[in-house]
This record gives sequence, C-alpha cells and structure tokens, in this order.
Amino acid sequence: MLGGFSIDSDGNRITEQVKRSSKIWRLLQYLIVYRHKSIPQDELIDVFCEGEQMGNPGSALRTMVYRARTALANGGIPYAEYLILSKNGGYSWNNTANCEIDTEVFEDLHRKAGAETDEDVKLKLLLQAIDLYRGDFLPNSSGDMWVIPLARWYRSLFISCAHEALALLTKKNRAVEAEELCVKSLRVDPFDEDFLIYHLRALLTQGKNSEALIEYNRMEAMYYDIMGVSFSENLRALYNQIQLPTVSEGAPLETVLSEWLVGAGTPGAFYCDLGVFKTLFQIETRSVPRSGRTAYVVRFDTKRDTGAKSGGVMKQLGTIIPSKLRMGDLFTRAGPGQYMLMLHSLTYEDCKMLIDRIMYSLDAKYLKKVKGTSIKAITPITDN
Repeated sequence: MLGGFSIDSDGNRITEQVKRSSKIWRLLQYLIVYRHKSIPQDELIDVFCEGEQMGNPGSALRTMVYRARTALANGGIPYAEYLILSKNGGYSWNNTANCEIDTEVFEDLHRKAGAETDEDVKLKLLLQAIDLYRGDFLPNSSGDMWVIPLARWYRSLFISCAHEALALLTKKNRAVEAEELCVKSLRVDPFDEDFLIYHLRALLTQGKNSEALIEYNRMEAMYYDIMGVSFSENLRALYNQIQLPTVSEGAPLETVLSEWLVGAGTPGAFYCDLGVFKTLFQIETRSVPRSGRTAYVVRFDTKRDTGAKSGGVMKQLGTIIPSKLRMGDLFTRAGPGQYMLMLHSLTYEDCKMLIDRIMYSLDAKYLKKVKGTSIKAITPITDN
C-alpha cells in the first residue's frame, strides 16, 4: 500500500486500475486496512456511496463486493471468492488467508526499532522500514477522506525513522548511505531542515563541496519561492563550511592561488550568500576610508509572487541583476522578496541609472511587483 496498491500471490500481481481508482479497488483497500474487524454495511455505504443518488445502496454495495471478488479471481488469486466474508450485515477480509501487508510490517519495524538499545540492530531495523516506504500511502486514493489521516501517519513514521537512521549513519561515518537516504527523505519532505543539514554534511564529509553548494543554493531558492522564508542560522552556518577552502600542506602558493581562481572569471556580478554579503559589507566599511572610493548598497523590494508560472519577479530579477552589474560588484538574495547589491566606484546618480536599466529590462507584468528600491552609501568606519 506504500507507493501504490498491488496484491501479489504465487507469482501473480494485480494492481489497481489507476484511472479514477475505481471503487472496486478502493473497497478492497478499505477492507484490507481494517481487516481485523467486521465493517458494517452502513459504514461502507457512507464511505463509498456518499453523495450518490441510488434507490438501493445495499444492492449497489453487494454488486461492488461481487465485482471485487471477480477482480481478485481474474487476477489469479487463489480462493478469491472466500477472501471477502459477509456476515451479520457486514463485510470483512478473511484473515485465515496467509497475508503480509507492507504497512503492518512497516509499523512493526518502527516499533521494534524504538524499543531496541543496540545501535547496530536499531539501525538495521530502521533501514528495513525505510526501504519499505516506497511512497505515500495509497497515493491514487489520496482524495478519500479516510486515506488522508493514514497517509499523514505513515509519512510521519517514515520521517521519524529517517531522522533516527541519519543520526546513526552520521555517527558511524557512513556518509555515502546518509547521502542516499537524504535524497529519498527530501523527496518525501523537501522542507525538513534536518534532512537538508544531514545531506549537506554528508556531501561535505565526502569532499563534495561543489555539489553541496549547488544543493544549498537550489534549496535556498525553493524556500524563498515556495515557502517565503529564509534559511535558519544552522543552515547558514553550514554555508561557511561549504565555502571554506582547504590548502594542501606544502603546496606552493602559486598553485593554491591558481586553484582559487577557478570559476572567478564567470561573467557578471558575484552572487554570494547573505552571510558572506554581510561580512564583505563590514570589510568595505573598513577599507573605504583608505581607498578613497565610493561604495553603495542598493535594495530591491518586491511583492510576494508565488503563483507566477515563470517563477515570478524574483526569478527574473535574479537573471537580470548579474547581467547589468560589473564583475567586481556583489549581489545576494536577502529574503523571499528582496535582493541587495553592493556597488563600487559609482556615484549616487550612477546607482539610480543602474536601477532604471534593471527595471527597464523587467517584463511589463512584473513592474508593479517591485514595491520599491533604495540606495544607501556605505559609511566608513574610521580608527579611533
């Protein structure tokens, strides 16, 4: 039932008819999920015939049961006619049949892992449970009211298993397995910060700093665009580790500097994380008095535009800004609807002209999405 509904028996497999997920398969799902009780006819009518105009819902339900038995028989399931029992005005799944259900095994593994004190055994149980979770509970019936709370329940169990397993994998320095689990976990819940932190750490442990940086930037953009929130301080602290350069002991300085130059020649302005932008701003306040040059910070404030199919005004600004700035200028996404630029050796009027060029390049439909722009000269800090 996790990731889709199917029944396997003696080499035969039958799967639900996904088109409209017909009531026959939904009835089978319901009977199997609640297989340890007899389900009254009225309950089944409420679940599967609610809102439909029919003169005899009891007869309609009996027809559904007959068709469900027939579908099982046509699928090569032995004793299909005996798998759905009718007794005392209700229906139930025949539990005398030898039957293993992935959701029940999944819950059992989660329970055993929770009670286990040996870390190796616990991790083994957790990974077995995680492997069983091939997707959400009955995804093709996700619109049914009775499915929704169960789908949330099994997803929460998966997330719990994944958190515990990642903690143990990290502790045991099994970074490759941790990375694989993070990829799966982030597909289930892309906005779980713990999963992202574990993922970035697993990549860093393997020396995959460039991949970690790509993942960091991708997820940061998703947080901004979809949730409208910024990364936490814990995630921002990881950015510094990702960017932290390492120097091989004894390596010639020329070699080190040559390696650092890789990627520096990328056309356009330099994009950096907000934390790096802040640090460079502080450095600029200390250097401006000695250099004699001017420096300004420019900010673009936009309205939230989450419904835009093309990614909205922020996505377009993110493309236009670096193309209009020089290689020595900096910019960062400071919030869900905010970009900040650091410009050197320009006048206030130059900054205004730059803003006009950026605004002119925006699609007309996005012009009203820009709430405002502001310019502020960087005030130097002098020695006391």
